[in-house]
Amino acid sequence: MVVMPPREHDLAAENEALRKDIEILQHEVEVLSAKVAELEARLGQNSRSSSLPPSSDSPKSRAERRAAQREAAKAKGAEAKRARGKQPGAPGATLERRSDPDEVVVHEPERCDSCGNDLTNAPPEGVTSRQVYDTPDPIVICTEHRSVKKRCKCGTVSAGAFPREARAPVSYGPNVRAAALYLLHAQHCSVERTAQALSEMLGAPVSTGFVASLAKEAAGRLDPFLAEVAKALVSSPVVHVDETPDQVRTDTVWFHVCATDLYTFLHASETRGKAAPDAAGVLGRFTGTMVHDRLQMYFNYTGATHAICLAHVLRDLEAAGVRWNQGWAVEMATLLAETNKACHEARAAGKKRLGTRELAAFLSSYDAIVSAGLAVNPDPVGRKRNYLEKKSYNIAIALRDRRSEATLFARDLSIPFTNNEAESSLRMAKLHRKISGCFQGDDSAQHFAAIRSYIATARKHGVGALDVLARLFCGDVWTPPATT
Repeated sequence: MVVMPPREHDLAAENEALRKDIEILQHEVEVLSAKVAELEARLGQNSRSSSLPPSSDSPKSRAERRAAQREAAKAKGAEAKRARGKQPGAPGATLERRSDPDEVVVHEPERCDSCGNDLTNAPPEGVTSRQVYDTPDPIVICTEHRSVKKRCKCGTVSAGAFPREARAPVSYGPNVRAAALYLLHAQHCSVERTAQALSEMLGAPVSTGFVASLAKEAAGRLDPFLAEVAKALVSSPVVHVDETPDQVRTDTVWFHVCATDLYTFLHASETRGKAAPDAAGVLGRFTGTMVHDRLQMYFNYTGATHAICLAHVLRDLEAAGVRWNQGWAVEMATLLAETNKACHEARAAGKKRLGTRELAAFLSSYDAIVSAGLAVNPDPVGRKRNYLEKKSYNIAIALRDRRSEATLFARDLSIPFTNNEAESSLRMAKLHRKISGCFQGDDSAQHFAAIRSYIATARKHGVGALDVLARLFCGDVWTPPATT
Protein backbone atom coordinates (compact mmCIF):
# COMPACT_ATOMS: atom_id res chain seq x y z
CA MET A 1 0.00 0.00 0.00
CA VAL A 2 1.38 3.33 -1.09
CA VAL A 3 1.12 6.00 1.55
CA MET A 4 0.80 9.45 0.01
CA PRO A 5 2.50 12.36 1.66
CA PRO A 6 0.11 14.68 3.48
CA ARG A 7 0.46 17.43 0.88
CA GLU A 8 -0.31 15.11 -2.05
CA HIS A 9 -3.23 13.66 -0.13
CA ASP A 10 -4.70 17.14 0.37
CA LEU A 11 -4.27 17.97 -3.32
CA ALA A 12 -6.02 14.77 -4.39
CA ALA A 13 -8.98 15.52 -2.08
CA GLU A 14 -9.13 19.08 -3.36
CA ASN A 15 -9.03 17.78 -6.94
CA GLU A 16 -11.91 15.42 -6.27
CA ALA A 17 -13.97 18.21 -4.70
CA LEU A 18 -13.30 20.45 -7.73
CA ARG A 19 -14.37 17.69 -10.09
CA LYS A 20 -17.67 17.33 -8.23
CA ASP A 21 -18.18 21.12 -8.29
CA ILE A 22 -17.53 21.15 -12.05
CA GLU A 23 -20.05 18.36 -12.58
CA ILE A 24 -22.63 20.29 -10.55
CA LEU A 25 -21.92 23.50 -12.46
CA GLN A 26 -22.09 21.72 -15.80
CA HIS A 27 -25.46 20.30 -14.86
CA GLU A 28 -26.69 23.74 -13.77
CA VAL A 29 -25.45 25.24 -17.05
CA GLU A 30 -27.37 22.61 -19.00
CA VAL A 31 -30.53 23.28 -16.98
CA LEU A 32 -30.23 27.05 -17.32
CA SER A 33 -29.40 26.82 -21.03
CA ALA A 34 -32.52 24.73 -21.57
CA LYS A 35 -34.53 27.24 -19.55
CA VAL A 36 -33.19 30.17 -21.59
CA ALA A 37 -33.99 28.32 -24.80
CA GLU A 38 -37.51 27.62 -23.54
CA LEU A 39 -38.10 31.26 -22.57
CA GLU A 40 -36.73 32.50 -25.89
CA ALA A 41 -39.02 30.08 -27.70
CA ARG A 42 -42.02 31.24 -25.67
CA LEU A 43 -41.19 34.90 -26.28
CA GLY A 44 -40.67 34.18 -29.96
CA GLN A 45 -44.11 32.64 -30.41
CA ASN A 46 -46.47 34.34 -32.83
CA SER A 47 -49.64 33.52 -34.74
CA ARG A 48 -47.69 31.38 -37.21
CA SER A 49 -46.02 29.15 -34.62
CA SER A 50 -48.72 28.91 -31.94
CA SER A 51 -52.44 29.40 -31.34
CA LEU A 52 -51.93 33.10 -30.55
CA PRO A 53 -54.16 35.44 -32.61
CA PRO A 54 -52.54 37.60 -35.34
CA SER A 55 -53.37 40.72 -33.29
CA SER A 56 -50.83 39.59 -30.70
CA ASP A 57 -47.93 39.68 -33.17
CA SER A 58 -45.41 42.46 -32.57
CA PRO A 59 -44.89 45.16 -35.21
CA LYS A 60 -41.42 43.71 -35.81
CA SER A 61 -42.71 40.18 -36.52
CA ARG A 62 -45.40 41.56 -38.83
CA ALA A 63 -42.80 43.57 -40.75
CA GLU A 64 -40.52 40.54 -41.01
CA ARG A 65 -43.41 38.40 -42.27
CA ARG A 66 -44.31 40.98 -44.93
CA ALA A 67 -40.68 41.21 -46.01
CA ALA A 68 -40.49 37.42 -46.31
CA GLN A 69 -43.67 37.40 -48.38
CA ARG A 70 -42.26 40.05 -50.71
CA GLU A 71 -39.06 38.07 -51.14
CA ALA A 72 -41.05 34.91 -51.87
CA ALA A 73 -43.14 36.78 -54.43
CA LYS A 74 -40.00 38.21 -56.02
CA ALA A 75 -38.46 34.74 -56.23
CA LYS A 76 -41.55 33.49 -58.08
CA GLY A 77 -41.35 36.37 -60.52
CA ALA A 78 -44.47 38.02 -59.18
CA GLU A 79 -44.79 41.67 -58.36
CA ALA A 80 -42.65 42.26 -55.29
CA LYS A 81 -44.70 45.04 -53.76
CA ARG A 82 -48.46 45.13 -53.82
CA ALA A 83 -49.92 48.55 -53.17
CA ARG A 84 -52.85 48.84 -50.82
CA GLY A 85 -56.30 49.47 -52.20
CA LYS A 86 -57.54 48.89 -55.73
CA GLN A 87 -55.06 47.05 -57.95
CA PRO A 88 -54.32 48.13 -61.55
CA GLY A 89 -56.83 46.56 -63.91
CA ALA A 90 -59.18 45.47 -61.14
CA PRO A 91 -62.83 46.52 -61.50
CA GLY A 92 -63.73 49.54 -59.39
CA ALA A 93 -66.40 49.63 -56.72
CA THR A 94 -68.48 52.77 -56.23
CA LEU A 95 -72.06 53.88 -55.54
CA GLU A 96 -74.37 53.36 -58.47
CA ARG A 97 -76.76 56.03 -59.70
CA ARG A 98 -80.47 55.38 -59.25
CA SER A 99 -82.95 56.03 -62.02
CA ASP A 100 -85.70 56.78 -59.47
CA PRO A 101 -84.28 58.97 -56.67
CA ASP A 102 -86.51 59.50 -53.65
CA GLU A 103 -86.23 63.26 -53.93
CA VAL A 104 -85.05 65.72 -56.60
CA VAL A 105 -83.78 69.17 -55.62
CA VAL A 106 -83.21 71.67 -58.46
CA HIS A 107 -80.54 74.36 -58.10
CA GLU A 108 -80.89 77.31 -60.56
CA PRO A 109 -78.50 80.24 -60.85
CA GLU A 110 -80.08 83.55 -59.83
CA ARG A 111 -77.64 85.88 -61.59
CA CYS A 112 -74.99 85.69 -64.31
CA ASP A 113 -71.53 84.83 -63.02
CA SER A 114 -70.03 87.38 -65.47
CA CYS A 115 -72.24 90.47 -65.65
CA GLY A 116 -74.66 89.90 -62.81
CA ASN A 117 -77.87 90.03 -64.90
CA ASP A 118 -81.03 88.39 -63.51
CA LEU A 119 -81.46 84.81 -64.86
CA THR A 120 -84.87 84.06 -63.36
CA ASN A 121 -86.69 83.87 -66.69
CA ALA A 122 -83.75 82.59 -68.80
CA PRO A 123 -84.39 79.16 -70.41
CA PRO A 124 -82.24 76.22 -69.23
CA GLU A 125 -79.49 75.05 -71.55
CA GLY A 126 -78.49 71.87 -69.80
CA VAL A 127 -78.61 69.99 -66.54
CA THR A 128 -75.88 68.20 -64.58
CA SER A 129 -76.92 65.94 -61.73
CA ARG A 130 -75.26 64.46 -58.67
CA GLN A 131 -76.83 61.99 -56.26
CA VAL A 132 -76.26 61.90 -52.51
CA TYR A 133 -77.07 58.82 -50.44
CA ASP A 134 -77.96 59.65 -46.85
CA THR A 135 -80.37 58.67 -44.11
CA PRO A 136 -83.08 60.89 -42.65
CA ASP A 137 -82.61 62.14 -39.13
CA PRO A 138 -83.40 59.16 -36.87
CA ILE A 139 -86.54 59.82 -34.87
CA VAL A 140 -88.88 57.77 -32.73
CA ILE A 141 -92.42 57.57 -34.07
CA CYS A 142 -95.09 57.13 -31.41
CA THR A 143 -98.00 54.94 -32.48
CA GLU A 144 -100.98 54.80 -30.13
CA HIS A 145 -102.94 51.56 -30.22
CA ARG A 146 -106.51 51.83 -28.99
CA SER A 147 -108.50 48.79 -28.01
CA VAL A 148 -112.16 49.45 -28.68
CA LYS A 149 -114.72 47.70 -26.49
CA LYS A 150 -118.07 46.57 -27.89
CA ARG A 151 -121.08 44.99 -26.23
CA CYS A 152 -122.80 42.04 -27.83
CA LYS A 153 -126.57 41.46 -27.77
CA CYS A 154 -125.88 38.68 -25.30
CA GLY A 155 -124.41 41.24 -22.94
CA THR A 156 -120.72 40.24 -23.31
CA VAL A 157 -118.24 43.10 -23.73
CA SER A 158 -115.35 42.25 -26.14
CA ALA A 159 -112.22 44.32 -26.69
CA GLY A 160 -109.92 44.63 -29.70
CA ALA A 161 -106.62 42.74 -29.31
CA PHE A 162 -103.43 44.75 -28.92
CA PRO A 163 -100.50 43.73 -31.17
CA ARG A 164 -97.59 41.91 -29.55
CA GLU A 165 -95.36 45.00 -29.46
CA ALA A 166 -97.92 46.97 -27.42
CA ARG A 167 -97.01 45.12 -24.26
CA ALA A 168 -97.47 47.98 -21.75
CA PRO A 169 -99.10 51.43 -21.50
CA VAL A 170 -95.84 52.78 -23.00
CA SER A 171 -93.08 50.61 -24.52
CA TYR A 172 -90.43 50.51 -27.25
CA GLY A 173 -91.28 48.59 -30.41
CA PRO A 174 -89.44 45.72 -32.15
CA ASN A 175 -87.16 47.93 -34.28
CA VAL A 176 -85.78 49.82 -31.28
CA ARG A 177 -85.34 46.53 -29.41
CA ALA A 178 -83.60 44.98 -32.43
CA ALA A 179 -81.26 47.97 -32.76
CA ALA A 180 -80.35 47.77 -29.06
CA LEU A 181 -79.64 44.04 -29.17
CA TYR A 182 -77.71 44.47 -32.42
CA LEU A 183 -75.38 47.00 -30.78
CA LEU A 184 -75.10 44.82 -27.69
CA HIS A 185 -74.41 41.38 -29.18
CA ALA A 186 -73.55 41.99 -32.84
CA GLN A 187 -71.26 45.01 -32.32
CA HIS A 188 -70.23 44.20 -28.71
CA CYS A 189 -71.07 47.57 -27.18
CA SER A 190 -71.53 47.58 -23.42
CA VAL A 191 -74.99 48.02 -21.90
CA GLU A 192 -74.16 51.59 -20.91
CA ARG A 193 -72.78 52.56 -24.33
CA THR A 194 -75.72 50.93 -26.11
CA ALA A 195 -78.20 52.93 -24.02
CA GLN A 196 -76.21 56.10 -24.58
CA ALA A 197 -75.94 55.57 -28.35
CA LEU A 198 -79.67 54.92 -28.78
CA SER A 199 -80.59 57.87 -26.56
CA GLU A 200 -78.44 60.24 -28.62
CA MET A 201 -79.41 58.80 -32.01
CA LEU A 202 -83.16 58.61 -31.38
CA GLY A 203 -83.57 61.60 -29.11
CA ALA A 204 -85.46 59.45 -26.65
CA PRO A 205 -84.42 58.18 -23.21
CA VAL A 206 -83.22 54.56 -23.34
CA SER A 207 -82.34 53.10 -19.96
CA THR A 208 -79.63 50.57 -19.18
CA GLY A 209 -82.26 48.39 -17.50
CA PHE A 210 -84.22 48.19 -20.75
CA VAL A 211 -81.10 47.25 -22.73
CA ALA A 212 -79.99 44.67 -20.15
CA SER A 213 -83.39 42.91 -20.28
CA LEU A 214 -83.35 42.31 -24.02
CA ALA A 215 -80.89 39.40 -24.17
CA LYS A 216 -82.95 37.26 -21.80
CA GLU A 217 -86.14 38.08 -23.68
CA ALA A 218 -84.61 37.27 -27.08
CA ALA A 219 -82.82 34.09 -26.00
CA GLY A 220 -86.00 32.79 -24.40
CA ARG A 221 -87.68 32.74 -27.82
CA LEU A 222 -84.90 30.93 -29.66
CA ASP A 223 -85.48 27.33 -28.55
CA PRO A 224 -87.30 26.36 -31.81
CA PHE A 225 -84.52 27.92 -33.87
CA LEU A 226 -81.75 26.15 -31.92
CA ALA A 227 -83.57 22.83 -32.28
CA GLU A 228 -83.73 23.28 -36.07
CA VAL A 229 -80.03 24.18 -36.31
CA ALA A 230 -79.04 21.21 -34.13
CA LYS A 231 -81.08 18.92 -36.35
CA ALA A 232 -79.45 20.31 -39.51
CA LEU A 233 -75.96 19.90 -38.06
CA VAL A 234 -76.58 16.29 -37.02
CA SER A 235 -77.47 15.44 -40.61
CA SER A 236 -74.52 17.37 -42.13
CA PRO A 237 -71.72 15.32 -43.71
CA VAL A 238 -68.96 17.50 -42.19
CA VAL A 239 -68.97 19.76 -39.12
CA HIS A 240 -66.30 21.94 -37.51
CA VAL A 241 -65.98 21.99 -33.72
CA ASP A 242 -63.92 24.04 -31.29
CA GLU A 243 -64.08 25.75 -27.91
CA THR A 244 -62.79 28.92 -26.24
CA PRO A 245 -62.88 30.29 -22.66
CA ASP A 246 -64.59 33.42 -21.34
CA GLN A 247 -65.67 34.63 -17.92
CA VAL A 248 -68.89 35.19 -16.00
CA ARG A 249 -67.66 37.59 -13.37
CA THR A 250 -64.71 35.65 -11.85
CA ASP A 251 -65.78 32.18 -13.03
CA THR A 252 -64.58 30.57 -16.27
CA VAL A 253 -67.16 29.69 -18.89
CA TRP A 254 -66.50 27.80 -22.14
CA PHE A 255 -68.11 28.48 -25.50
CA HIS A 256 -68.40 25.32 -27.60
CA VAL A 257 -69.20 25.64 -31.29
CA CYS A 258 -70.40 23.24 -33.96
CA ALA A 259 -70.56 24.88 -37.39
CA THR A 260 -70.79 24.46 -41.16
CA ASP A 261 -70.86 27.03 -43.94
CA LEU A 262 -74.63 27.37 -43.36
CA TYR A 263 -75.12 26.86 -39.61
CA THR A 264 -73.55 28.06 -36.38
CA PHE A 265 -74.47 26.50 -33.04
CA LEU A 266 -72.90 27.96 -29.89
CA HIS A 267 -73.31 26.48 -26.44
CA ALA A 268 -72.04 27.97 -23.16
CA SER A 269 -70.94 25.67 -20.34
CA GLU A 270 -68.95 25.74 -17.12
CA THR A 271 -66.86 22.82 -18.35
CA ARG A 272 -64.53 22.30 -21.29
CA GLY A 273 -65.05 18.54 -21.22
CA LYS A 274 -67.34 16.18 -23.11
CA ALA A 275 -70.28 16.91 -20.82
CA ALA A 276 -70.73 20.29 -22.56
CA PRO A 277 -71.15 19.02 -26.15
CA ASP A 278 -73.28 16.19 -24.77
CA ALA A 279 -75.61 18.75 -23.17
CA ALA A 280 -75.76 20.74 -26.41
CA GLY A 281 -77.18 17.62 -28.07
CA VAL A 282 -75.37 17.64 -31.43
CA LEU A 283 -72.10 15.69 -31.36
CA GLY A 284 -73.53 12.70 -29.52
CA ARG A 285 -75.86 12.06 -32.50
CA PHE A 286 -73.43 13.04 -35.25
CA THR A 287 -72.08 10.31 -37.57
CA GLY A 288 -70.32 12.32 -40.29
CA THR A 289 -66.79 13.77 -40.28
CA MET A 290 -65.80 16.00 -37.38
CA VAL A 291 -62.97 18.50 -37.99
CA HIS A 292 -61.15 19.75 -34.89
CA ASP A 293 -57.80 20.65 -33.33
CA ARG A 294 -57.10 17.10 -32.04
CA LEU A 295 -58.31 17.79 -28.50
CA GLN A 296 -58.73 14.32 -27.01
CA MET A 297 -62.30 15.03 -25.92
CA TYR A 298 -63.52 15.02 -29.52
CA PHE A 299 -62.03 11.59 -30.26
CA ASN A 300 -64.35 10.18 -27.59
CA TYR A 301 -67.20 10.58 -30.08
CA THR A 302 -66.60 7.20 -31.69
CA GLY A 303 -69.67 7.36 -33.92
CA ALA A 304 -68.02 10.04 -36.08
CA THR A 305 -65.05 10.05 -38.44
CA HIS A 306 -62.35 12.53 -37.42
CA ALA A 307 -60.12 14.95 -39.33
CA ILE A 308 -57.59 17.17 -37.60
CA CYS A 309 -56.91 20.80 -38.46
CA LEU A 310 -53.69 20.97 -40.47
CA ALA A 311 -53.29 24.70 -39.79
CA HIS A 312 -52.66 23.74 -36.15
CA VAL A 313 -50.22 21.08 -37.31
CA LEU A 314 -48.31 23.60 -39.45
CA ARG A 315 -47.97 25.92 -36.46
CA ASP A 316 -46.67 23.05 -34.32
CA LEU A 317 -44.22 22.07 -37.07
CA GLU A 318 -42.91 25.63 -37.25
CA ALA A 319 -42.45 25.67 -33.48
CA ALA A 320 -40.61 22.33 -33.66
CA GLY A 321 -38.41 23.58 -36.49
CA VAL A 322 -36.60 26.05 -34.22
CA ARG A 323 -34.68 23.12 -32.67
CA TRP A 324 -31.46 21.88 -34.20
CA ASN A 325 -31.72 18.70 -36.27
CA GLN A 326 -35.48 19.06 -36.87
CA GLY A 327 -35.38 19.47 -40.63
CA TRP A 328 -38.10 16.84 -40.88
CA ALA A 329 -40.58 19.44 -39.55
CA VAL A 330 -39.84 21.76 -42.48
CA GLU A 331 -40.15 18.84 -44.91
CA MET A 332 -43.52 17.82 -43.45
CA ALA A 333 -44.84 21.39 -43.59
CA THR A 334 -43.80 21.63 -47.24
CA LEU A 335 -45.39 18.27 -48.06
CA LEU A 336 -48.71 19.22 -46.44
CA ALA A 337 -48.81 22.63 -48.13
CA GLU A 338 -48.02 21.17 -51.57
CA THR A 339 -50.60 18.41 -51.17
CA ASN A 340 -53.23 20.93 -50.08
CA LYS A 341 -52.50 22.92 -53.25
CA ALA A 342 -52.90 19.75 -55.31
CA CYS A 343 -56.26 19.11 -53.61
CA HIS A 344 -57.46 22.62 -54.50
CA GLU A 345 -56.44 22.08 -58.12
CA ALA A 346 -58.23 18.72 -58.21
CA ARG A 347 -61.45 20.27 -56.86
CA ALA A 348 -61.23 23.08 -59.40
CA ALA A 349 -60.96 20.42 -62.11
CA GLY A 350 -64.14 18.75 -60.84
CA LYS A 351 -62.38 15.72 -59.36
CA LYS A 352 -63.57 13.96 -56.21
CA ARG A 353 -60.17 12.53 -55.24
CA LEU A 354 -56.48 12.79 -56.00
CA GLY A 355 -54.92 10.48 -58.55
CA THR A 356 -53.93 7.07 -57.22
CA ARG A 357 -50.20 7.62 -57.80
CA GLU A 358 -50.27 11.13 -56.41
CA LEU A 359 -52.04 9.98 -53.24
CA ALA A 360 -49.68 7.00 -52.83
CA ALA A 361 -46.66 9.29 -53.19
CA PHE A 362 -48.05 11.64 -50.55
CA LEU A 363 -48.73 8.87 -48.04
CA SER A 364 -45.31 7.30 -48.64
CA SER A 365 -43.54 10.63 -48.12
CA TYR A 366 -45.68 11.30 -45.06
CA ASP A 367 -44.66 8.01 -43.43
CA ALA A 368 -40.97 8.52 -44.26
CA ILE A 369 -40.91 12.03 -42.77
CA VAL A 370 -42.71 10.90 -39.61
CA SER A 371 -40.14 8.10 -39.16
CA ALA A 372 -37.36 10.66 -39.55
CA GLY A 373 -39.03 12.87 -36.95
CA LEU A 374 -39.22 10.05 -34.44
CA ALA A 375 -35.60 9.06 -35.13
CA VAL A 376 -34.23 12.50 -34.22
CA ASN A 377 -36.33 12.69 -31.06
CA PRO A 378 -35.18 9.72 -28.93
CA ASP A 379 -35.87 9.47 -25.22
CA PRO A 380 -33.28 11.52 -23.26
CA VAL A 381 -31.12 9.55 -20.82
CA GLY A 382 -31.63 10.18 -17.12
CA ARG A 383 -33.98 13.16 -17.44
CA LYS A 384 -37.28 14.37 -18.80
CA ARG A 385 -37.69 16.19 -22.08
CA ASN A 386 -37.45 19.97 -21.88
CA TYR A 387 -39.94 22.39 -23.42
CA LEU A 388 -38.42 22.46 -26.90
CA GLU A 389 -37.86 18.72 -26.98
CA LYS A 390 -41.51 18.16 -26.09
CA LYS A 391 -42.59 20.44 -28.95
CA SER A 392 -40.88 18.40 -31.63
CA TYR A 393 -41.50 15.00 -30.03
CA ASN A 394 -45.23 15.59 -29.42
CA ILE A 395 -45.99 16.66 -32.98
CA ALA A 396 -44.03 13.69 -34.36
CA ILE A 397 -46.03 11.33 -32.13
CA ALA A 398 -49.30 13.05 -33.08
CA LEU A 399 -48.58 12.66 -36.79
CA ARG A 400 -47.77 8.98 -36.26
CA ASP A 401 -50.75 8.14 -34.05
CA ARG A 402 -53.23 10.32 -35.97
CA ARG A 403 -52.09 9.42 -39.48
CA SER A 404 -55.62 8.63 -40.67
CA GLU A 405 -57.04 11.90 -39.33
CA ALA A 406 -54.12 13.98 -40.64
CA THR A 407 -54.25 12.58 -44.18
CA LEU A 408 -58.02 12.41 -44.62
CA PHE A 409 -58.07 15.75 -46.48
CA ALA A 410 -56.01 14.14 -49.27
CA ARG A 411 -57.98 10.89 -49.35
CA ASP A 412 -61.37 12.66 -49.46
CA LEU A 413 -61.56 16.03 -51.22
CA SER A 414 -64.78 16.93 -49.38
CA ILE A 415 -62.75 17.25 -46.17
CA PRO A 416 -61.20 20.70 -45.58
CA PHE A 417 -57.53 21.26 -44.75
CA THR A 418 -58.25 23.55 -41.77
CA ASN A 419 -60.78 24.12 -39.02
CA ASN A 420 -61.23 27.77 -39.98
CA GLU A 421 -65.03 27.52 -40.04
CA ALA A 422 -65.14 26.76 -36.31
CA GLU A 423 -62.50 29.35 -35.45
CA SER A 424 -64.29 32.10 -37.37
CA SER A 425 -67.55 31.12 -35.66
CA LEU A 426 -65.86 31.58 -32.27
CA ARG A 427 -64.21 34.86 -33.24
CA MET A 428 -67.12 36.96 -31.97
CA ALA A 429 -66.93 35.27 -28.58
CA LYS A 430 -63.21 36.07 -28.44
CA LEU A 431 -63.94 39.63 -29.54
CA HIS A 432 -66.54 40.00 -26.80
CA ARG A 433 -63.99 38.95 -24.19
CA LYS A 434 -61.43 41.38 -25.60
CA ILE A 435 -63.85 44.32 -25.59
CA SER A 436 -66.15 43.68 -22.65
CA GLY A 437 -63.90 41.63 -20.36
CA CYS A 438 -66.56 39.33 -18.91
CA PHE A 439 -70.26 38.65 -18.52
CA GLN A 440 -72.08 39.91 -15.44
CA GLY A 441 -75.29 37.89 -15.24
CA ASP A 442 -75.54 34.21 -14.27
CA ASP A 443 -77.19 33.23 -17.57
CA SER A 444 -75.68 35.97 -19.75
CA ALA A 445 -73.20 33.63 -21.48
CA GLN A 446 -76.02 31.24 -22.44
CA HIS A 447 -78.05 34.18 -23.78
CA PHE A 448 -75.05 35.38 -25.79
CA ALA A 449 -74.52 31.90 -27.25
CA ALA A 450 -78.15 31.60 -28.39
CA ILE A 451 -78.30 35.09 -29.92
CA ARG A 452 -74.93 34.75 -31.68
CA SER A 453 -76.07 31.39 -33.11
CA TYR A 454 -79.18 33.13 -34.46
CA ILE A 455 -77.34 36.11 -35.97
CA ALA A 456 -74.45 34.08 -37.44
CA THR A 457 -76.71 31.47 -39.05
CA ALA A 458 -78.95 34.16 -40.55
CA ARG A 459 -75.93 35.93 -42.06
CA LYS A 460 -74.74 32.66 -43.59
CA HIS A 461 -78.11 32.53 -45.38
CA GLY A 462 -77.81 36.13 -46.58
CA VAL A 463 -80.30 37.55 -44.05
CA GLY A 464 -79.35 40.68 -42.10
CA ALA A 465 -79.00 40.66 -38.32
CA LEU A 466 -81.34 43.64 -37.78
CA ASP A 467 -84.04 41.97 -39.87
CA VAL A 468 -84.06 38.69 -37.96
CA LEU A 469 -83.84 40.44 -34.58
CA ALA A 470 -86.83 42.64 -35.43
CA ARG A 471 -88.77 39.53 -36.50
CA LEU A 472 -87.81 37.87 -33.23
CA PHE A 473 -89.29 40.70 -31.16
CA CYS A 474 -92.43 40.58 -33.31
CA GLY A 475 -92.87 36.92 -32.34
CA ASP A 476 -91.85 35.61 -35.78
CA VAL A 477 -88.68 33.60 -35.15
CA TRP A 478 -86.60 33.17 -38.32
CA THR A 479 -85.50 29.62 -39.07
CA PRO A 480 -83.17 28.41 -41.85
CA PRO A 481 -84.89 27.13 -45.00
CA ALA A 482 -85.51 23.40 -44.80
CA THR A 483 -84.18 22.84 -48.33
CA THR A 484 -80.59 24.06 -47.58
